[in-house]
Amino acid sequence: MQQPPRYATSFFRVNHYLDSFEAYSYRNDARADKRQCKECYDEKGREATKQRDDDIRPWLRAFVDSVGAQKGRALLFGAGDFVHLS
Repeated sequence: MQQPPRYATSFFRVNHYLDSFEAYSYRNDARADKRQCKECYDEKGREATKQRDDDIRPWLRAFVDSVGAQKGRALLFGAGDFVHLS
């Protein structure tokens, strides 16, 4: 019998999603040269569309069912927002 992939039974998963170019390029770290490259960002976006999954939907539904829509909105308020650095 073949074992399921480990992520299928994991309690914790990390997914990486490509956000807007502004969010992608705002960091000033060792990768800044590539992060400032719009063509590099666009290439990552083309690659990312090939690797979609829908694993979060059941979790999100269970989360909202567990805490309620109003509290869920409050708890997730600001999730995914980025501070604009000048």
